[in-house]
Amino acid sequence: MSPRESKGGALSIIVAYHKQWEFQVTILKERFDKELGFVYTVIVKNQSDKKRDIRLVFHQQNLAAFTRQISFVSPSKQTILHSGQPYLSLLAARFHNEINCQLAVGKKEKVWCDREGTLVLAPLCRDGQESMIVSKLQMEPSQETYGRIWEVFGQTEKEVYVKHYQQATFDKLKQVVTKQTLK
Repeated sequence: MSPRESKGGALSIIVAYHKQWEFQVTILKERFDKELGFVYTVIVKNQSDKKRDIRLVFHQQNLAAFTRQISFVSPSKQTILHSGQPYLSLLAARFHNEINCQLAVGKKEKVWCDREGTLVLAPLCRDGQESMIVSKLQMEPSQETYGRIWEVFGQTEKEVYVKHYQQATFDKLKQVVTKQTLK
């Protein structure tokens, strides 16, 4: 894939197309703020006449110099918490038509298998602030789908979960409106 990026105001757009697979990914970087966090909207289009299984991989490596760094996965809430004194961040993703979502914390070299395109380990807790989200999508020919990835910041777990639930609720409303618009 060869990506191309365009920036305008608070919005950045990245478009990548894979010629052989006839597959396009568009990423809208909607917001980035050190206090609020970021939101990416990812639009995926299978432009081929074949059904495809796709894995979208989001790898994050926070290089900020915090005094103490530890990361946790919450399987029940499908979130990743990064703790670095004095802040917490919460990372999450939701994709329409998602079959499976895997979360892992730890060094990419230890949890990811490039050859198979899968997580080989999914630790629930690790030192550091490196994490991965792998979303598996099954796409019909000419199908388009979308999802969102977000990270919110705060000083307490309660604060980041309040912001997370606000974003998740907004995402659900956006999915309902989009479904109704497409009908």
